[in-house]
Amino acid sequence: MSTSTTPSCLTSSTLSLFSDWSFCDGCGLPPRIVTAKNENETTTTAGLINDDNTCMNNGKRQQQETTTRKKLLICRKCKTSAYHDSVCQKIHWAKGRHKHDCKKLSVALQPLRDIISSSSSLPSNNSNSNIITDRRCLWWKCLRQKDIIDCNKIWKISAIRWNRDKEYLDAMDGFQKALEPIMKIWNKNNQEIIITSAKNESSSLSTTNTDAATTNNNETGIEYDQYQQDDADMFQLARKLLFCAYCEADGNQPDSSRSRLAQCISILLELKNLECNSFENDNKQKEHDIITPLLDDAWMELMFSYEDVPELRKITYHVAHMAIQSGRGRCEWNDPMQRPGYMAKFDDTINIADSNNVDRPADNIMALPYIPPEQHPEWCRILVNNWKDIKAELSGLLLQTSSSSSSTWGRVGCGNRGSGSDDHRVVSSGDWTEYVLFGTGAVSYTDDDAPVTKRLLKRYVADAVSLAESGGGEIIFSKLAPHTHIDAHCGPTNFRLTAHLGLTVPDNNNDNDANGGGECKIRVKNNWHYWETGKILLVDDSYEHEIRNDTDEVRIVLLMRFWHPLLSKEKRQLELSEARRRKEMAVEKRYHPPLV
Repeated sequence: MSTSTTPSCLTSSTLSLFSDWSFCDGCGLPPRIVTAKNENETTTTAGLINDDNTCMNNGKRQQQETTTRKKLLICRKCKTSAYHDSVCQKIHWAKGRHKHDCKKLSVALQPLRDIISSSSSLPSNNSNSNIITDRRCLWWKCLRQKDIIDCNKIWKISAIRWNRDKEYLDAMDGFQKALEPIMKIWNKNNQEIIITSAKNESSSLSTTNTDAATTNNNETGIEYDQYQQDDADMFQLARKLLFCAYCEADGNQPDSSRSRLAQCISILLELKNLECNSFENDNKQKEHDIITPLLDDAWMELMFSYEDVPELRKITYHVAHMAIQSGRGRCEWNDPMQRPGYMAKFDDTINIADSNNVDRPADNIMALPYIPPEQHPEWCRILVNNWKDIKAELSGLLLQTSSSSSSTWGRVGCGNRGSGSDDHRVVSSGDWTEYVLFGTGAVSYTDDDAPVTKRLLKRYVADAVSLAESGGGEIIFSKLAPHTHIDAHCGPTNFRLTAHLGLTVPDNNNDNDANGGGECKIRVKNNWHYWETGKILLVDDSYEHEIRNDTDEVRIVLLMRFWHPLLSKEKRQLELSEARRRKEMAVEKRYHPPLV
């Protein structure tokens, strides 16, 4: 994880869509492994990973066989469905899924395409010209001074309605009206990009393309000094766009909200680029302290806008990928498959032996989505040795529930506990219930309900109990009903790991159906894993994960979340407090419009 206080600058053509898909949407299998011979020809056919591992002998390239994975082919329209070949694509279409979703995904992806188009035409670092030769460069500099004045006037009146009069709907209408000139310029700019791209693609001669581009630049060239706005004004405009996006998202206007976010991100990326090109240290610090945090918020809001819609959730890969490319500063994502709301900063000098009595370097589990059994902490062995006693208490709790009129098992995300109130959104089918042992929403604050289990946890898994009592994650019996599917999602933070002790685990019939029919399993990042009775499965749930129970049996595990071993004891409460503060700030920002 980067700890630099000065993020790298954005350069031309930096942003692109995510393309490294791990599973075929047709058959559900990973990319195929192929063997290729490397001579003068390469293996860079459509959808094949480049392989540069060739040997040189006397200045000549030797023939060598290499094993590589053939990249999946991506749908041209939606960019979110991937296949091995046309056969798999036909299978997906025959199921009726992609035909229904492709158009919707393609439309929803447009804001990201607009950001890429805008960022691909950033001014050159070495340009001293005072002529903007392409309207796509700094499109927001085309705003007339009158538009800025009118925008500020309408915005100020609307902010008064919001803050003083509590007329939120009228204020929201005012915010949208204030930003109408920006939306018109943005739409016109994107339309010109489409037209220019179409002209370039239709021309077969490179000289003709050059002449056409020159003619277009001479006709539409804009005097920089004539339209230049103060950077502070543009930063304020970005803040207004972000707040309006919040309002529209909360007002069930997702398409407009995403368009505002695209405009906001476009402005901030260009401001960031201009600040990075400055040689003054104070400007670089300004870029990191002011521009980057707002850019973080915009990327995060855009990511959540897609994640909240199941059929659009795969677009979050693109958002996280582009956010990483743009050189995000604090709370940095490192992997499109690991995109929690808060990223803690670990101390890589810690040894696991400090907290787990295991003489093993801490970096062995650094950033691993799945932790293999040989790297489990010592307390895992103790729980495994006592799993039958724990299951006996679980059976007693299930028996009490069946004989009582009031159930102590609640549906996940039903609001019985303070955290995880939105967890029900990821349950696409079936039923997911829980019995809370420690943490918010605990059924009993004594040890009477599960004395053996609680005594073991308090004595040997104190890290999990302390995290639960601090509000960072509950310890529960987690019950997954037959034929339940929990959609792919990421946990809220990376400062904890999650352990599952298998108590009631269905038998897998090893059916190789594309959807994993007949199996009970969990995917963490790109790999599927299986629970075993009396065994512990340890994962980092800040990575994308999904769960399928396609059997006719119930799956129940003891689920424990405990402090990540790479987070020192001194930093635990600090990171937890910071995560809470960020979450509260994220909520507060939605209710306080920026001043003019």
